[in-house]
Amino acid sequence: MPNPFGAPEISVQAVARRRAEGEEFLLVDVREQEELDVAVIEDALHLPLSELRERQEEGIPAAMRDQEVDCVIFCHKGVRSARVTAWLMERGWTGIKSMDGGIDAWSREIDDSVNTY
Repeated sequence: MPNPFGAPEISVQAVARRRAEGEEFLLVDVREQEELDVAVIEDALHLPLSELRERQEEGIPAAMRDQEVDCVIFCHKGVRSARVTAWLMERGWTGIKSMDGGIDAWSREIDDSVNTY
């Protein structure tokens, strides 16, 4: 489903396939710590949206500083990640996508060992 921010999206199936094939890309979780306490995707980089709001570009981790980095951003259902993706694209990032459906879709369609909430 297209997001209201016009951010490019990638399906959970495509993300799972890329991971299974060993492709190198960053998987970035923009949910807050209390959400991570409920459900996580292993090896995802944590960048809470609240920290990004507060620190703006200074809050971007070193691993994401290259504006051409291949990066998939996710949240609970895909809205916050689409917002972050659009925000980064406005600032020059080019290799970034939002994971459609977020961790909720991941749990339901890819890995049911990941909790839903």
